[in-house]
Amino acid sequence: MRYSPAKRGFTLVELLVVIAIIGILVGLLLPAVQAAREAARRMQCGNNLKQIGLAAHNYADTFKRFPPGNITDGDCCSVPSHTVWSVALLPYLEQANLNARYDPNLPMEHATNSFLRQQRMPSYNCPSDPTAGQLLIPASGPHNNSTSMTSSYRGMGGVGWGLAGEYIYRRQWDSSDILNARALPSLKGIFHWTGRVNGQSNQYNAETFSTITDGTSNTLMVGEYTTKTEPRRTTFWAFSYTSFALSCATPESRTLIPDYVKCASQGDSNPCKRAFASMHTGLIQFVKADGSVNPISTSLDMNVYRALSTIAGGEVASDQ
Repeated sequence: MRYSPAKRGFTLVELLVVIAIIGILVGLLLPAVQAAREAARRMQCGNNLKQIGLAAHNYADTFKRFPPGNITDGDCCSVPSHTVWSVALLPYLEQANLNARYDPNLPMEHATNSFLRQQRMPSYNCPSDPTAGQLLIPASGPHNNSTSMTSSYRGMGGVGWGLAGEYIYRRQWDSSDILNARALPSLKGIFHWTGRVNGQSNQYNAETFSTITDGTSNTLMVGEYTTKTEPRRTTFWAFSYTSFALSCATPESRTLIPDYVKCASQGDSNPCKRAFASMHTGLIQFVKADGSVNPISTSLDMNVYRALSTIAGGEVASDQ
């Protein structure tokens, strides 16, 4: 008889050690993988903003002015609304067919325009935004309980202001409130309300390159907004009523966090409806009026943030 030595396998202890080592390696690699994925998402998000900037420039080349921030009829609030900067740019984002479905003679909330409002626009969705690309009913406005598509980018309306005796930044640049004498022209941004009251136009027209006297490289044009709470307060690209496609700069750090409820718990809620925020840790990406894409830190000096948000404030400030 021949002797056959017994085959030796792994002991239970050895298997547990190997499993523990694999677990440690996975734990070490996972943050790096997640960071790489977020970097890729942030890059795609920035590329979207770059395309928006190019589209805005092409629009301005065609019409000799930038698109209006938004247009509504009558005084705030819940009045019919019409076009908005993000709809006006559709033909310059290779969306001429979708733009052809929009009837500008009817309010944006009209059933005829529901097809437009409910379309998912990849160019307006940041991959890091968990609320983008959903059909939701906006939290306010004349939506008639009809859904609209959520998105990630809002136009810069300007710096908030207030009436005598009220919160200093309660009023914004997305409605006929700006006809009040306290809405100083030095506070307006590139995309503000240009609507009508009682069928009459007003002194607020769409802006041109020549009206951006602060310099196009010093002026924020479109930036990110999303929220982890109250998703019906997020961005809606084709819902032109007041704050859903437009935001304004409020020089308070609470308006730069992606959490509507937390922001509103710290003061007046109006600026929180018109905030800028992203899911990128510590930064928010913007495209400036010169077409360049730059992140701003959420810990940015508020005086600098205020200066970057106006087109003709006369401030001397750098975001570097």
